[in-house]
Amino acid sequence: MDKLEKALQKARHQRSAPPSGFVPIDPKHLAPPVKPTDDSTPGFVPPSTKTANETLLERHRIVAHRTRSAEADAFRFLRTQVLQMMAQSGYKTLAITSPNYGDGKTTIALNLAISIVLDLKQTVLLVDLDLRKPKLHEFAGVNPAAGLTDHLIKGTPLSECIIRLDFDRLSLLPAGEALDHSSEFLGAPRMATLAQELKTRYPDRLVIYDMPPVLTQDDPIAFMPHVDAALLVVREDVTKTTEISRCLETLSNANILGTVLNDSF
Repeated sequence: MDKLEKALQKARHQRSAPPSGFVPIDPKHLAPPVKPTDDSTPGFVPPSTKTANETLLERHRIVAHRTRSAEADAFRFLRTQVLQMMAQSGYKTLAITSPNYGDGKTTIALNLAISIVLDLKQTVLLVDLDLRKPKLHEFAGVNPAAGLTDHLIKGTPLSECIIRLDFDRLSLLPAGEALDHSSEFLGAPRMATLAQELKTRYPDRLVIYDMPPVLTQDDPIAFMPHVDAALLVVREDVTKTTEISRCLETLSNANILGTVLNDSF
């Protein structure tokens, strides 16, 4: 952890809005997810079905709903920090990203969303904006018939794309069919309009975006102006200090609430 803290301290001198700190997460449960399931895997539920399968959740390290669990407590701690900071600034939308694939951003996004809705004060819409490599629907155990790209390209009504998950007050807007030229869609005026609609439709709803990694493509740069705040997920002994600095420079105009340090134990 020391080397990451030193890197962030150095980066703090290069920008005016530094990360607020680390939240360590137990690597035994939040390591990079295993190979995704498909619709032939036992426990994979069909479209619009809300029942959560515990085996499937365990496979993808989704632990925030557990009781008497140190892993779930870590996400409750993260939830409290995030909600307090967002409430103080009036933020309603949060992006979760990382330097590279494999850092655990999608696992963190879904666990955080579940922990927030269990607080009984918020509803959450979880949006998969990793349009080139969408995974959130697999982690949640649903096989959607339509998603965000269908809405943007084919005009599919948004109501037919959003899925209500088994956890009360938690909905998922999956990415839909993968796109190669995703940043063009994320930077388009229609996407800006949609982002504003998602943010303002319900006063008690937070929108969490699972974004692509910062150092692999320009999607976060294209969409971050439409997001109130961001969390950066980094990985102990994997993420390089130079990568952290590059991310902070790339996201210099974003409101970074903090950094989630994965595999810190």
